[in-house]
Amino acid sequence: MAKKLKILHTTTRLVRGGGVENNIFHSIDKLYAEFEFHLACGIDFQANPFENHKNVKIIICKDLVHNIRIFKDLKALYFFYKLIKTEKYDIVHTHETKASFITKLAAWMAGCPYIIYGLHGVTFNDPMSSLKRNFFITLEKLTIGASDFIVAVSQDCIYHYHKNNVGKKIPYKVVRSGIEIEDFVKRASFTEQEKAKVRLTYSINEGDLVITNVGRFSFSKAQRYTIESFARLKQRFNNIKLMLVGEGELLDECKGLTKKLGVEKDVIFTGYTGKVGEILSVTDVFMFTSLREGLPRVVVEASLMKIPVVAFEVEGIREVITDQESGFVVKQYDTEALTLEAAKLLENENLRKKFGERSYEHVRSRWDANVMASELRKIYLTQPR
Repeated sequence: MAKKLKILHTTTRLVRGGGVENNIFHSIDKLYAEFEFHLACGIDFQANPFENHKNVKIIICKDLVHNIRIFKDLKALYFFYKLIKTEKYDIVHTHETKASFITKLAAWMAGCPYIIYGLHGVTFNDPMSSLKRNFFITLEKLTIGASDFIVAVSQDCIYHYHKNNVGKKIPYKVVRSGIEIEDFVKRASFTEQEKAKVRLTYSINEGDLVITNVGRFSFSKAQRYTIESFARLKQRFNNIKLMLVGEGELLDECKGLTKKLGVEKDVIFTGYTGKVGEILSVTDVFMFTSLREGLPRVVVEASLMKIPVVAFEVEGIREVITDQESGFVVKQYDTEALTLEAAKLLENENLRKKFGERSYEHVRSRWDANVMASELRKIYLTQPR
């Protein structure tokens, strides 16, 4: 019997409900019988998705943190160099910007046979000064050569990297971040009685129209623009509610903004929930104002529930939504355009249904976790021995 390939996945943190975390979980969960997996993350360890997979080894590096900390970063680099050298991994598959930067260098230094850069977003497209942006692009240019292969969650990610002359000579494949489609659709099927119970839980009246945004409260997820747009919409529609699902460092700031704009009574902060489907079941319009993505997984989930989406232009969004046909996509920061398009959906039930059906048909066969696992299996097995 052939020896299993030994694969290390690395990520900066393990938090509840994160898109990267779900990507890693489904990748390993579908393939752990065929490969030996280890998963390493930083000190921000809020959830272990592999509690029921005792054969998946979890490794925590206390010096791997989200922000740049030179001393800690050097210690993390040495930690992973020793780990990879000792464990003799066949493949190191990195995820997230910080972990990818450190661990692909460590893997290269340790002589790992095959290094995969998991590209989940375009960091240098974050709102930042041109000086800082050029700094990040330069870092990527200097270090991406440590990678043997790139697995990107969207074609948009590759486009922006190549546009900035980053990694153009490195082979790549777009592997969309998968969802358990059948399971999700089954769990997302709610009776009218169940929907009524959800509405009662969150004090939503029967005639209210619900706008929802799901994501970690952070600068790049930018829920502040959703709140600003809702405040504009509230001037026109009396019967609307906003549900904001998630937790994070900017939660209190967003709560303060609702008070400043005078809409706090109509905005519901749910906190983290493992039952996003329940909230989406009573949602009429999904609003997405993230400023950086790789592939917006939560928009895929909304589409699977036939919820029309209005969103800022961001990496990967047009791979899910076709503007004016299955949703609306507007320029980043343009809350006026965001509001106008959302208003079209709120006032037209037939348009909501039409867009929801179209987006559902588009994503149904494209974001299957089984397809993702199959593509990764091919990549792992075809790496040079």
